[in-house]
Amino acid sequence: MSKLREKSEFNIDAAQILIDKYLYAPSVHCSYYSCFQLMKFTMNAYFGVTYDELRQKVSVSTSGGTHTFVIHFFNTEVRKNFGLTDYTEFSRKIKDLKEFRESSDYDDVEITIDKSTRALQYAKDLRHYIQKNFNK
Repeated sequence: MSKLREKSEFNIDAAQILIDKYLYAPSVHCSYYSCFQLMKFTMNAYFGVTYDELRQKVSVSTSGGTHTFVIHFFNTEVRKNFGLTDYTEFSRKIKDLKEFRESSDYDDVEITIDKSTRALQYAKDLRHYIQKNFNK
């Protein structure tokens, strides 16, 4: 198994363990990264974008860093291959999950069980969608 895919699996498991231990803020971080790592892995395994190619594309991109590039890539592929309804759902969930993670990591706010369980559910939904639709 790819090390990146393995990390993705570790992070989704860690998110649940952290919630079970009432550690809500770090669980959101793990939920998000489980999706981000799976998307990067899928870009490589399904779409054939090597990690070096991804680094190069990000370095010349004017739209932001790796996270922005990968999310935009997936939003585009979902819309192109599965239509507006799937795109709307996918893009909203990944956007919200990223915002939850940024708030959890950087803002002076309390992260409640509600926010952490919503982040985990979004991560599970997104992971399922990616695995179902972009799996060889």
